[in-house]
Amino acid sequence: MIIKTENSELEISIGTDVYLGSKAAGQIFKKWDDIEDNQKVRLEILLKKVEELIFESEKMLLETRAMNNEGSNLIV
Repeated sequence: MIIKTENSELEISIGTDVYLGSKAAGQIFKKWDDIEDNQKVRLEILLKKVEELIFESEKMLLETRAMNNEGSNLIV
């Protein structure tokens, strides 16, 4: 999964590697096997939270699109 903001980027590939690039930290590359178990758990929790945010965003945008489509079908 890739997460990007204006100033940073995080790429997590469970079982393979993790990449973090940011203005503050520079670039950090880690192999999944070199990451401590507690950090792996925290990264997996982070991924779940991101998936939830994406799902919420999708619902919101689909609702907005549906409302816009309904509005365009109104007879004036």
